[in-house]
Order: sequence, then structure tokens, then C-alpha cells
Amino acid sequence: MVFGLFFIGVALIGLILMYNHGVMTRDRVQVENAADAAAYTQAKLFARHQNLIAYTNRAIVANEMSVGQVVALMSWSKRYANIPRWVNTFPPYQFPIAPAPKPTIGDVLSTITLPYQILGTVTGAAAQPLLSIYPGVVSSFNLVMGFFQKIFAVATLEAQFTAPLTIVDRHEIPGTNDNLKVVTLSHLLLAQNFILTYFADDLKLGSLVSQAKSAVVAAGGSASSSDGFVAAFLGSSTPSTMLVNTSPEKYDSSNAKDAENSAARTAGRHYAAIMNSNRNDWLGARNFNATVKFGTPEIPIYLGLIRITLRFNVEVGVFNNGGTAYVYNPQSTAAAGKGIPRYGWASVDFSSMGFKMAVDLKVELWTPFGEVTIFRGPINFGFGLPLGGGTHQLVAKSGDQFLIGSQWGSPTQNSPPGNSSPYGEAMQSVHATTWAHGNVLGVFGANQTEDVSTGYGGAPSFFSLGRDYQARGTSNEFTVAVAKPLSSVRTSDNAASLGLDTGKFAVDTQGVTDNALSALWGGPDNMMTIASAESYFAPPPGRVESPNQFSPFWDARLREPSRVVQLIAAGKIDLAQILGLEAGASNSAIVGAVLDLGLKKLIEPGKDRVLEKLPSVISGSVKPVLDKFVDTVTGTASGAVSELVK
Repeated sequence: MVFGLFFIGVALIGLILMYNHGVMTRDRVQVENAADAAAYTQAKLFARHQNLIAYTNRAIVANEMSVGQVVALMSWSKRYANIPRWVNTFPPYQFPIAPAPKPTIGDVLSTITLPYQILGTVTGAAAQPLLSIYPGVVSSFNLVMGFFQKIFAVATLEAQFTAPLTIVDRHEIPGTNDNLKVVTLSHLLLAQNFILTYFADDLKLGSLVSQAKSAVVAAGGSASSSDGFVAAFLGSSTPSTMLVNTSPEKYDSSNAKDAENSAARTAGRHYAAIMNSNRNDWLGARNFNATVKFGTPEIPIYLGLIRITLRFNVEVGVFNNGGTAYVYNPQSTAAAGKGIPRYGWASVDFSSMGFKMAVDLKVELWTPFGEVTIFRGPINFGFGLPLGGGTHQLVAKSGDQFLIGSQWGSPTQNSPPGNSSPYGEAMQSVHATTWAHGNVLGVFGANQTEDVSTGYGGAPSFFSLGRDYQARGTSNEFTVAVAKPLSSVRTSDNAASLGLDTGKFAVDTQGVTDNALSALWGGPDNMMTIASAESYFAPPPGRVESPNQFSPFWDARLREPSRVVQLIAAGKIDLAQILGLEAGASNSAIVGAVLDLGLKKLIEPGKDRVLEKLPSVISGSVKPVLDKFVDTVTGTASGAVSELVK
């Protein structure tokens, strides 16, 4: 009996010990699962936002390309419709082909090209009314889609604040006194992520670096090793914006300070590069040559120790070349003094009769050690006489257009063919005479009534992926901090459990005592954990593609919290100080500061740009509707989040 009682006592103590360990393990897993689910949800919401940006960006690019197509159609049609003007004003064509004064060479050329003239005239007549309406409508639609991206960014932020609260609540065990909490630290970390995503320059890097160094040194590490921690946290050695506002709202501002803003100029170049890189063959290089080609075999010429090898390739006939590009005029009178270029569409088409010759030349020197090549390469040249030509430009304001041929480029900048030129092969030597005669006729923009349209609303604002993130292919780190009060951990000494809170059966569970920022966790007496996730670029299997904001292949995944986030969670780095918030800021204050930042730097400028660029006939009626819509979205987001994160 004595041994039996002793065994029962030992067994009872063992059972209570196992019960306590089981409860604490279960609660620990519960808290970690809740944090994992909440962090993954934040990253998933952001990935969906990125995919929405990709879909709308594709629509914006497609719409912009369609505007370029109409501009290209105008210059292409004028190249044929204006043939009589070109051939009847070019002096060499005014000589008669017979002793009689008529017909002249120009008369003959006008007659045999009559079908092309009819084609150009009909096409131009159909395209002209379209050009007067279509670009303005499309530009306005693109502006609205770009603005919608910003509205959705704020809506996504609201969901990222509120969804973790709901998810964590659903991890509480029904019928218990569970009280899982998404703590203030979570909101600070989300604020940091939002700033890095859209306004990286607003992050106080100096404070972050100095605190990281102090924390690492205090832990026995070297100050230099903290640089790697910070770089891993930021994604680079300096804060870098992830979603860059391409063609920002200050783009058209006449403010002197904005005129010096390099970010606006960089954004403009970025947008132009996107447009030009997405051109199809019709826009990038229209080539409809009616020519014949012939060449010669290699012809060796021996000059003692030197051997010269020649091969001739000749193309003869009518060269019809053109191209359309998204460019700007550096000598714009409308943008003078602003320092920020305004881009638009420019299109040119030339037709010339002549020839092009490419001479493959190789010069070799014989030496005792073998033959040495002194020179090897093609020599290209051509000559042609004008048959027709046409240009058209679509600009935001009168004065932005090119005026003379030299502003478009040199007639030899595309020789040999294949060299860099925004207008296909229109700028090559075979069209040099045509280019020169075009200056005489004033087709390069001087005749604004015929060759320039001003119905363009300008470049839209939209989000593109920052350069550092194009290399990474991942977003900034989303981290959720979850805490559970120790009073809710139902061990044997908990009154809601066995109630054995005295003597040897009491569990000596203690809170965190070494976290200087334990207030961000709701106090020291909590079971705490953090979980991190990120969005990442995940193209389908077999598809090789660099990360970008034009393909909707963004997804979410969990990741290991970075070292800096671990230091923040441990109270070694004060994130509130880095974010510029007052010590002890409430959750509502944190949310308000972040939403206010988004309102001032994303929503309001975007709304102003939409109203500025909309056609005047509708902007007056749209403004009150847009104001109400913005106020409703931002007010609802701010109110809902502030209420939930009190």
C-alpha cells in the first residue's frame, strides 16, 4: 500500500507535468499558426494587388500602343497621299521626258503612283476624325486606371491591417478564455513595409543603421556585420522604393522645385522605354520595299603582303520605310524652363527611289606568324531621290512638337540598317535627299495644322517594379507579431483549468523581462511570436521571365524573419523612432499616420492629375463625383482600420 500510494503520487505529478507541457506546446503552436496565417494573408493580399497592377499595366500599354497606331497611320497615309506635292516640287523632276514641255518626270511619277495616292487619301480621311477624338479618350482612360491602382493600394493596406485581426481571432479555441492579440508591433512593421514599398526615401536609414550596429555589438558581434543585416532587410544597401510611381503627378508641374526633380525625369524615361520596347513591327519598323537584290562573290586583291577581299551587295528599287516612337523634343518651347520633358508620339514615313550598297571589306597582312586581319567590316552607303514622305506628331501642348528635320535625327543614323534609330530605317542614307526636301516642304512639324495633333493627355501614372526588386523578385518582408496573455494559458495553476495554484503544483511561468519595448507587445506577461512572409514572382513552369509589374505571376510564401526584424521584436531596435512616430504612439495614431502618408503622396496628387488631364467638357461634372469617391474610400479605410486596431 505504501509503495502503491507513492507510485500514485509520482504518477499524478508526472501526469500534471505532461499536462502542463502539452498545454504550453499546444498554445505555442496555436500562436505560431495564427501568426503564420496572418503574415501569409498580408503577403497574399499584396500579391493580388501586384497582379492587379500587372493587368492594368498591360491595358495601359495596349491602349498607349493603339494611340501610336493611329499616329502611324496618319504619317503612312500622308506618305502616299502627298506624292504629287513631293514630285512636283523637286527640281530634277521638272525636266520633260520629251522635247515638248509636258509631261515632266514629276507628271509621270504622279500618274503611275495614282493608286497609292488614292489609298493614302482614303486612309487619311478615315484616320483624321479618329485622331481628333481617340487619343484624348484613351489618355483619360489610362489616367483613370493609373489612379485606380493608387486607390487599390490604400484598399489593400486597409485589408492588410484588418485581415490579421480576424484570422488571429479565428485561431482562438471556442469556449475558453483565449485572447490572442495582434499587437502594436505588427502595425509598426506593416507601416514600415508600406513606406518601403511606395516611399522608401521617407525611411530614416541613419537611425536604423545606428540602432542595428548597437544591437549587434551588444550581442557580441561586429559593427560591420550589421550592414549585411540591414541590406537584407531593405533589399539593398540603401532604401529603395519597390513600386515606383512611373510618370509621377508632378510631371507636368511648373513649380521650379519640381522642375529639378530627377525622379520625374527618370520616370518619364522609364515610361518611354516601356512604350518603345513594346512596339510591334508596324510601329517600330515599317518596311515595304519594292526592290531587287544581287551580290557578287568575294573578289580578292593582292598587294604584296596585303590581301584585300571585297564583296558587293546591291539593292535597287523603291524603299518605303517608316517608324513611330514615343519621344520628346529637347527644344520644346512649351516645356521651356520646366526642366522636365513631355513625351508624345512622333511618326515618319519616307519613300525614295534609288539603291543601297553594302561592301564587305577585309584587309589582311601576311606575316611569318600567319595572317593578321587589319580591318574587317561592312561599308554601307546609298542614294535615292524622293517619291513621297509624311510625318505626324501627337503632343500634349502646342510647342512640344519637332519643327525641323534635324530635331528628328540624322538621315544617316540608321546606316547600316539595324543600328539604333527610333524610326526604323527611315533615317538612312538612301532617304537623305528625301529628308532634305522634307525640310523645304516643312513636313517635320512646321505645318502644325496638318502634321501636329494636340489631343494627347500625357503619360499616365502607374506602378512599375523598382530596379532592386527586379533583381530580387520578392517584395519587402511582411511580419505579424501575435501575443497571448499568460493568464490565458490553461496550465494546471490556471483557475479556469485545475486551479492548482499553490505549492509544488504551481507552474512558475514568467513574462519577458529583457525586452525594452515590451509595451509594443501589450506588456511583458505574454507568450509572443513573429512570422514573416513575402510575395514573389512565380512564372508558370517552362516560362523564363524576369520579375516585372506587367505579368500577373505574383504569389505569396512564408519566409524566415530577417535578422533586423528579430532585433526589432526583441526590443533591440525601436521601429517607431525609425518611422518618425512619437514614443508610445497608439495603434490608431500609427494607422492614421500611414494612411495620411498614402493620401497625401498617392491619392490626392493622382486625383488632381486626373482632373487636370480630363477633357474640359467633362472635368467639371466629374470633379464632385471623384471627390466624393476618394473621400468615401479613404474615410472608410481610415475609420474601419482605426476602429479595429484600437
